[in-house]
Amino acid sequence: MLSEYEQAAGKERDKKRAVKLPGETRHLERVESAKVIARRLAVAKRQRELEAKQRG
Repeated sequence: MLSEYEQAAGKERDKKRAVKLPGETRHLERVESAKVIARRLAVAKRQRELEAKQRG
């Protein structure tokens, strides 16, 4: 059974937020926060760099 805190956190994740990413002209409604999107982009960038290193 989920505690009240866990239930509130779950509802918070499903909420849409206005997020403006670099290169965009205005805020867009997104489920992910800017922090989560930035982490995902950083991980993807690091993976590309590692793959490039392995290739040559």
